[in-house]
Amino acid sequence: MAGTHGIHVHGDVEGSQVVVGDHNVVINAALGSSVSVRSEGPPPTRRRTRPAGRALPDRAPQLLGRDRELAALERWLGQGYPVQVYGPPGTGKSVLLRRYAADAATSGRDVVYLPAAGVPAEDLVQELFHACYEAEDYKPELARVRRLMGSVRALLVIDDFQGSTAELAELMDAAPGCDVLLATAERHTWDEGRALRLEGLQEEPALALFGEELRRPLRDEEYEAARRLVTAVRGHPLTLVQAAADTTFEVDEDARVTGLANGLSDAASVLLRLLDALSPLPLSAKLLPILAGGVDKAAITELTSLALIGSSGTGYRTTGRVAHLVAERTGPARDAAKLAPALTAWAAATTATRHDIAAEAPVVCHVLAAAARARDHAAVCALARTTAPALARSLRWGAWHQVLDLGAAAARALGSAADEAYFRQEEEVRKRALGVVALATAGGALAAGGVIGHIAGHGGAAAGKTGFAAAASNPAAITAAVAALVVGGVFAGLATAGGGQPRARPTPSGQVTSLAATGTRPPDPISTAPRTPTRPPSPSRTSPRPPTKATAPPSPTRITSSPPTDPGQGPVRCQLDSEGTLTLGAPAGGEATDDYAWEDFMQCDDERTLTVDKADPGHVAFGVTPTSCPKTAHPGQAIRVSAPCRYTVLFHPPQSAEPGTQYQAHVIMRDDWGRLSMTLSVYGTVSAASTAGPSSTAPTP
Repeated sequence: MAGTHGIHVHGDVEGSQVVVGDHNVVINAALGSSVSVRSEGPPPTRRRTRPAGRALPDRAPQLLGRDRELAALERWLGQGYPVQVYGPPGTGKSVLLRRYAADAATSGRDVVYLPAAGVPAEDLVQELFHACYEAEDYKPELARVRRLMGSVRALLVIDDFQGSTAELAELMDAAPGCDVLLATAERHTWDEGRALRLEGLQEEPALALFGEELRRPLRDEEYEAARRLVTAVRGHPLTLVQAAADTTFEVDEDARVTGLANGLSDAASVLLRLLDALSPLPLSAKLLPILAGGVDKAAITELTSLALIGSSGTGYRTTGRVAHLVAERTGPARDAAKLAPALTAWAAATTATRHDIAAEAPVVCHVLAAAARARDHAAVCALARTTAPALARSLRWGAWHQVLDLGAAAARALGSAADEAYFRQEEEVRKRALGVVALATAGGALAAGGVIGHIAGHGGAAAGKTGFAAAASNPAAITAAVAALVVGGVFAGLATAGGGQPRARPTPSGQVTSLAATGTRPPDPISTAPRTPTRPPSPSRTSPRPPTKATAPPSPTRITSSPPTDPGQGPVRCQLDSEGTLTLGAPAGGEATDDYAWEDFMQCDDERTLTVDKADPGHVAFGVTPTSCPKTAHPGQAIRVSAPCRYTVLFHPPQSAEPGTQYQAHVIMRDDWGRLSMTLSVYGTVSAASTAGPSSTAPTP
């Protein structure tokens, strides 16, 4: 995909382009970003055979005393409930999640593992999408993510989620077909899910854990002291591991902390204070030598053996309260704000790719926030300017928003008009891109080929620039441009995003499909594979909706909605937003029909809502009739198993239609709460009177 060129921050950011939303809002994250709208539909997406992305950490060791908890997870997830494991640090939440996920993966199940510490929910949704679909430079709107993810049947494991209940709802809504298992420090209130508070171990497994960490059986003279320790700490696993690591049975926390601090080497003390400054985030192996001034393997081994730090699968981090207290006793606390210059230098180096910077986004935001609190505005501004383009290009837009916000405040405090203009411009571009998506899906008011909100360029001197590129260095000009965007809704810019014409693929019997009753080709023609009645095909292979299509009302989140339940089977599981395609041909005034079967009709679907969507211009040429759909009572009479819903689609072009005229519409069905359950894209071409009869295509899952 072609793009514009700007400042070289690091190689793979220059001249970049990404697509945002279903209506091809293109963002060029270079020297200054720009927004434009194109007529093409959303870019192609291909479902991965197996989820990619973050690998599961090494298989967790055999758990002691957690059989009841593992059984509860298996039971609740098997019944279709999302499950939350919560509790204070050190109780073993992450270990429990990894063990369950590892067992699921070993059994052949698809598992998506997302470490969530410091990651905004918006970025977790994007990472989830990229783990399941091949579309690196595409940020779909949430409704499309939900549609595409509706066919993904995986175990989604979210470790160390730190967001709000509303953000959790957003994440859950993006994965309607997944079983969700997450770990949090505090319990989130939800209607659908189940919550498991992880407590300390009972005495017997706690003593067994103590002995395993000692790597020998407890001696007779140690047994009573170990029992007293287990009772005092209520079987807290991390405390027992740490006590075994320094071979003390001391119950008094202060005495244990003092002993640990006095016994640490200088190198281990320095490393512990660094990790404590970044807590609760892990420090990756890539950033460790950058921020620590090198890697001291002996110090890592020392701290690991004492259970003061642990490997989280994405890096090293401190382990709970005792580690923090020990860090305080070893010397002056390390200020995360002081890490900003080293982080800036690393991000500016040509060896740091946008993927590297995106992976370290939580650390970048943590250090920026610390530097902002320390009022080191110059450091904040430099780090934000250096990392913002890579975060935008990598579609880490939650982190990008945080960086732009902190950068703008720092630039304002410094009195740097040029830097403040840059950050404000980027934030308006971000909002505009998301706003364009909302406007387009709400009413289709945007012109198909129009250009909106083109704001580009930044720099001290405006020599050689024209239009908005020159104005970008002028805050007043940017303010005026933003005001024009807000007041006018849309306005013509000075450049387009480029990109050429959509590619055409063969259509059956020489037919041509289109977005409406026009003579143009569709942006994503249809496969000619023969169709057999089947379950709704994978959304990744369906044709896009036209830009003028009105979307369904926002659906309630999985956390707050209350679908009917069957006490013996758990919550209702609906495969929402499934899609398919069907192509027909008929002469003017004639008709063609074809039958279609939706195999996964569930108890919460409503066959009475089956219709041709009147929001499509071509709806007048189509009809739909249910033939053998299961009957359910509103709002849903339980169907023990999913059943097929069969219906007939009729293509009847008007008598006045010319041969070659093409029509498109969508057959839709909603569930009992008004959410889209099924979407069938139907295409019709007016043929000559000697038509060979109906033909149809439908991609297979």
